[in-house]
Amino acid sequence: MPATRGSHTDLNAIRQTGYPSAAPETAPSPQAEAANLLRVLGTGTMSAVAYDTAFLARLRKPGAPDALAYPATLRWLLRAQNADGSFGTTLPIPKERVLSTVSAVLALAALPPGEHEEIAHRARLAALTYLWEKTADWQTGLTPVGFEQILPTLMDDGRVRQLPLPFDRFAGVTAQREAKLGHIPPTLIYKMPTLLLHSLEYLGSRLDVGAAAAQLSENGSFGNSPSATAYFLERGGAAPAAWAYLDSVVDAEGGVPDVAPFEVFERAWVLYNLARAGIVVPDADRHIRYLASTLTDDGVGCSRTGLRPDADDTAMTLTVLQRYGQSPVAGPLRSFEGIEYFHTFPLEREPSPTVNAHVLEALAACQPFPTRASMEQKVVRFLRDQRVDGAHWVDKWHSSPFYATARVVFALTASAPDLCLPALKWLAETQRSDGSWGWFEQGTAEETAYAVQGWLAVPPAQRQGLRVNLGAAETFLAEAAGEPRIPLWVGKGLYTPVHIVESAILSARTLLKGANPHV
Repeated sequence: MPATRGSHTDLNAIRQTGYPSAAPETAPSPQAEAANLLRVLGTGTMSAVAYDTAFLARLRKPGAPDALAYPATLRWLLRAQNADGSFGTTLPIPKERVLSTVSAVLALAALPPGEHEEIAHRARLAALTYLWEKTADWQTGLTPVGFEQILPTLMDDGRVRQLPLPFDRFAGVTAQREAKLGHIPPTLIYKMPTLLLHSLEYLGSRLDVGAAAAQLSENGSFGNSPSATAYFLERGGAAPAAWAYLDSVVDAEGGVPDVAPFEVFERAWVLYNLARAGIVVPDADRHIRYLASTLTDDGVGCSRTGLRPDADDTAMTLTVLQRYGQSPVAGPLRSFEGIEYFHTFPLEREPSPTVNAHVLEALAACQPFPTRASMEQKVVRFLRDQRVDGAHWVDKWHSSPFYATARVVFALTASAPDLCLPALKWLAETQRSDGSWGWFEQGTAEETAYAVQGWLAVPPAQRQGLRVNLGAAETFLAEAAGEPRIPLWVGKGLYTPVHIVESAILSARTLLKGANPHV
């Protein structure tokens, strides 16, 4: 499981060095680094998030209403509060901070007697002050997963507890929730596995505990979501498997990930990054076999269990299988095809450029079929129309446009190279003086890796007349090797899929070794 007690030592080592063992005196080869990385892949390793951690901090031990089930989660939450009183990211992504902060306030407002009372009281006051005084811009920027469904329910919970939350400020979200859920049968969530299970907590006091129990996954979770699973138990659900699931996802410091497990997602993205740099590792074979075994006619999700198939993981799995010597067919993608683009999931409100870019790559990687050209043209038109300022792309699954732009460039280089030129100009214009790229206050190793990957994915002839300082980028990545990674991926909270990010950085560093530093 991501960030489990058993994997915590490895996770700390990876955060410090990029690998689970001490760094040797001489730099290892890319193959050796990749081999170390593949060796620690499991069910997924992810940074903890405040939103889910707060849900587990609300749980009591069965039969002991005055004892926290996971006291370490409260300690983690108190340590994780930001200087301005908020919880969640420190980046200017207001909706994520609002959702995480309200979730934390609810956890801090009903603690058993004697549980860090003074510290928790100060933390709660600081969080409430943040919500009242520093959320005027809350409607801007990216939207976390399930935001419109979840926030109204959290606010309703606060109203029942008579907490002094700024209810009127966020009242408009309730209308958005009703508009999104109005066309979905209310009992659907109890009858079949849907993406709604991942945000089961949106039901609030309306949960039918007995009916919901039928949708508990074989891994003990609801939609591989710690927060949804904790909510079910808090509402009276009786399921030893759910408790066992939560036991497995709390790390040694009390932090809880956004989703667990996500082993398909982790394996596919890591192997893709290594393949893009031409890094060959014999140990990749067992991960390829695992991915092949999970793929069904309906596709595959981020994990073998817990979440329904999605176009993103399906497309990336198909592409990776092809890059590692197999000949996949495109059939698993057909159920995601829409009129103008490919959907990540059914009932999706906003389409994803990166998902469609991954689909475009997968279509090219699969065995030929009669309608492939028309599908590819559909995706190219969609990606062309999704450009921001005619130059770059943004996406709902990642907070940085450098990730989205790189993924789209990968897909368009062969099929529509003319659409890549404005993106290359944008990359050249946005490199920072220290050689890095970063969308927010400073450059990051992760975003720099994506920019480098995107730049070097395009043949030199298509970059003629454009220049970036690859030597400075290489130096920046080398110097950032031991730094913590800023969470940039978007779930209910912002998170870092640790091994995926490290594989992207390794991929970029490897590509740079063979590149001309002056182009």
